[in-house]
Amino acid sequence: MIYSVLDLVILICLYVFPLYVANSIPVIVHGRTPLDFNKKLFGKPIFGNGKTIVGFLAGVTAGTLVGAVITLIFPYSLLIVPNYIELAFFLALGALVGDLTKSFAKRRFGINRGEKWVFMDQLDFIVGGLVFSFIARFPELWIVVILFVATFFIHLAANWIAFELGLKKVPW
Repeated sequence: MIYSVLDLVILICLYVFPLYVANSIPVIVHGRTPLDFNKKLFGKPIFGNGKTIVGFLAGVTAGTLVGAVITLIFPYSLLIVPNYIELAFFLALGALVGDLTKSFAKRRFGINRGEKWVFMDQLDFIVGGLVFSFIARFPELWIVVILFVATFFIHLAANWIAFELGLKKVPW
């Protein structure tokens, strides 16, 4: 498919909004019950206290809803991605599964909650979201490149702002 410049900008936004919303909502909506119910695997937390049921469900729901709202306000998006709400759901779900996967790996490598893990801390949700998005739509390579490069820097800035606002305990 041949896209206009406007279509290209819209398409990248159609990926960005569900991913970013899904990833940021659990920071705001904390929840109390950890997804792993405080269970341990080989003496280490599975995910850790920071990954809660409410946060996970709120993130997936918000990421999907943002996709639905975009289609209501901007129906042209359905011409670019006809199954956009489905794509938004898989992007949101994948973003949070990617974050959980990173948390699981951090615990296995002995990296504590809140400790810095460069690149993984910034890109986990993008990798997860893109992998899950394959179910609904295979992203073009340029979308993947833009998401990785832009997200690395945007994520650093957003986390610093969340830290300064007292929403996060660490600036990464």
